[in-house]
Amino acid sequence: MTNSAPRVLFVIHQIGSGADGGIRSIGEMIRAVPDLEKWVVTNIDGAVTDGLRGSAPVLIWDMTEAGYNQARSRLGYRFGQVRSRVRNNVRAWRTMRRFDITVLHANDHRAFWNTVFGARLAGAKVILNVRDTMREGSNVSQWRRALEWCDRFLLLSHEMVESWRRDLAPASERPALKRKFAFLYSIVDRTRYFPVDAERRTALRTELGIGEGPALAYVGRFDEKKDQLALIRGMLPLLAATRPDATLYFVGDFEPAHDPYAAACAAAVQELGLAERVCFMGYSARTADWYRAVDIVLLASRREGLARCMIESLACGAAFVGTAVCSAREILEGHDCGIVVPRDDYALVATTCANLLGDAAQRDRLAAAGPQVVADLFDANRQGEAYRVLVSDLVTGPR
Repeated sequence: MTNSAPRVLFVIHQIGSGADGGIRSIGEMIRAVPDLEKWVVTNIDGAVTDGLRGSAPVLIWDMTEAGYNQARSRLGYRFGQVRSRVRNNVRAWRTMRRFDITVLHANDHRAFWNTVFGARLAGAKVILNVRDTMREGSNVSQWRRALEWCDRFLLLSHEMVESWRRDLAPASERPALKRKFAFLYSIVDRTRYFPVDAERRTALRTELGIGEGPALAYVGRFDEKKDQLALIRGMLPLLAATRPDATLYFVGDFEPAHDPYAAACAAAVQELGLAERVCFMGYSARTADWYRAVDIVLLASRREGLARCMIESLACGAAFVGTAVCSAREILEGHDCGIVVPRDDYALVATTCANLLGDAAQRDRLAAAGPQVVADLFDANRQGEAYRVLVSDLVTGPR
């Protein structure tokens, strides 16, 4: 490598979901460093990729990689995955050499294993950007190998750093590996996510088809990680008993005809007799308006790294209630801008939401706090500068 200035190749694996917070997050970071020389590799050529093209040249590479909730045990799939990873590592080596790239930034573990060996062979430093906590049943040994092969194990919050250090112990306690852990908060585009006045909020409720009663929104695609089924069974009957006028709107990819999990959620609503209290809205490009329009934004995932719906809704001035997934206490309790309840305590989730619906003063206080927290922590200029420092240190520091 002859050029000491950072030249970054971002490798982004997409799963094709309409609502993918990880892709939005890395897209914001790419846009936050316009003066950095950069390229993008991704596996899907669509609307999301078109948005990335405005910030960097884009290359499309096939990646035989399933999402975490898709079957991955079939022999044919495994063979195709290995073949794809070998091919893409060769491509990575050639691309790094061709453009004299000094840093490879893999947006998740799938992108990482498709490119890490080629990048290292070309002499580049490697950032593994992990956007979630460890999934139950994960191959811990493989994650420890990833920690050894990367130069930075980049996470999204203090809590995430501590969580991954615990999960990867004892390897994560070795001084050379411990120094690889770093975190940068995500970026929230405050030109898109911002609060509105009461008149506009009323108009939004009409536009979105929200009824006159209290409204809660759960924003995210339907899958087991987001745990909508447990929420429906454990929390909704209790909320309906105390606030029969409230409606929960699920906003996110919802295809019960093709997705057994979504179908199970729809069936549970019918079995519980709650069809009038639940609306499945499907994917919406107007998530910011949903955050602004409802009374409470709710999250009850099994796990998160730093939930996009949390920080985006805070920017929009929403009252937020979330279970104690990673980063929730750090942001919501640490900055007094939301309410955190224990995981799996759906009775307390229902009680908390019912109480908050009846306390307009507390909702207003939380709504007022959120935008300032986002301005302080998730600002594009601040995080963009932190990213420049991170990659510069990688390029100029010792291997």
